[in-house]
Amino acid sequence: METIAFLKQVEMFNGLSDASLEKIADLCHTQTFAPGDVIVARNDPPDAFYLIEDGTVEVFTAPENEPSADAVIVSLGRGQSFGEMGLVDQGARSATVKAATPVTVKKIACDAFLHLCENDPYVGFKVMHNIAADLSFKLRYRNLI
Repeated sequence: METIAFLKQVEMFNGLSDASLEKIADLCHTQTFAPGDVIVARNDPPDAFYLIEDGTVEVFTAPENEPSADAVIVSLGRGQSFGEMGLVDQGARSATVKAATPVTVKKIACDAFLHLCENDPYVGFKVMHNIAADLSFKLRYRNLI
């Protein structure tokens, strides 16, 4: 029940029933990271996405060998997610994500989640709709469209 209560706070899962959230909770694996740990690296394959349960992460988009590599693009905290774009396009990671504080995440394998979506199209529709709404908001905020 604790994981379901947490999932209710994650925007990606807005509008899903407790029964749907229970299916997602079954896919969650808890991981912890120390400050400075790299959780995902730019150009890695998108094997999983992450939901921040506790702590803060920093997102970097510049390659490590560029002078601007230390510039933090965004900080994310409890209830926010990263790596979910791999669900949409299966493309390589576009950013590196490091733990800024001690971090606890729920890790969900992309393959397992996509399998759930194939077997429960409503979950797939709602999640992809929520991801699209989030991307639309971010694009408008940055005046990219």
